[in-house]
Amino acid sequence: MFFFLRKISLFIAFSIFLNSSDNLVGSTAELTPTKKQFRERTPLEKGHTNKHKTDLKRSLSAVIDFDGQIAMRHIENLTSFGPRSPEHPQAKLLTLSYIRSQIPPSMSIQLHEFDANALNGTNLWVSSRVEKKNSNTLIMIGTHWDTRSIADQETDITKRNMPVLGANDGASGVAVLIEVAKHLHSKPPSVNVDLIFFDLEDLGNVGNNKYAIGSSKFVKENPKYRPTAGIIIDMVCDRDLRIPREYYSSVSAPEVLARVWESAERQDAEVFKNVIGGAVIDDHIPFLQVGIPVVNLIHFPFPKTWHTTEDTIKFCRSRSLSQVGRVILDFIYHYDVN
Repeated sequence: MFFFLRKISLFIAFSIFLNSSDNLVGSTAELTPTKKQFRERTPLEKGHTNKHKTDLKRSLSAVIDFDGQIAMRHIENLTSFGPRSPEHPQAKLLTLSYIRSQIPPSMSIQLHEFDANALNGTNLWVSSRVEKKNSNTLIMIGTHWDTRSIADQETDITKRNMPVLGANDGASGVAVLIEVAKHLHSKPPSVNVDLIFFDLEDLGNVGNNKYAIGSSKFVKENPKYRPTAGIIIDMVCDRDLRIPREYYSSVSAPEVLARVWESAERQDAEVFKNVIGGAVIDDHIPFLQVGIPVVNLIHFPFPKTWHTTEDTIKFCRSRSLSQVGRVILDFIYHYDVN
């Protein structure tokens, strides 16, 4: 994932991007990662000043018990396999095996295998379905499980060709989704839920590759897949986690984003900031391009460990994982209630 700065307005840039005849793979060819970051917009609202209304909302929903310490252990296990980039096939096989081993038996698992730019990728598609469910609502929660081949943001130029371990950028989202799956197993929601682990997200500008390859392939090869709403989570374990309202999400899926922030309020998740963040190209973009409202929950401005060899569990915190996990579950459990 990465962000970019343009002199033209972001709204015009996004309109051009979405209306282009090229797909995502072609559209990102000219975009170059930069360490410059957007100045964030002022808050969308002045804050939660109506205390009575806030207290009433919280009284309707108990804080969900999501164990961030268990999620941290998943990150530890996942990073023990090594980098999860195409150059490390054994680590990728171990990772897929680990994720599958953690999915409760009540859920179905499909492997979506694909080829792109002489690379082999695998998306792991987990579905939670309950018989005789009255709701036709389908919620998609996604993350990427791969890692970047090169640490191109390293200040030490001798390390820039080293792979990224991806504790935050990859493993954190996987850890949260694994624990979300276990919650959905023990307390089935009133809606259908898919959890999708995307491969080959983090290879943008590595050779001729683009970002979000796995999700682009998934959307293209599953044209009838139309979830009601979706959330992509990425880089959610940092000790100083900060999640603003990602720009493209706010433009193209504002209702879904509003529901997420309602969940954050109910769950007292202070890492969710009520300001417009940067425009990020991530696994939500291919869905937005075909009109599926999917939002991106991502740390912004990106942490200092982003695309460096310092992306290790040392900089992860269980409290960050816990807040994100609680918000995701609250979003799912309240979707048909709202």
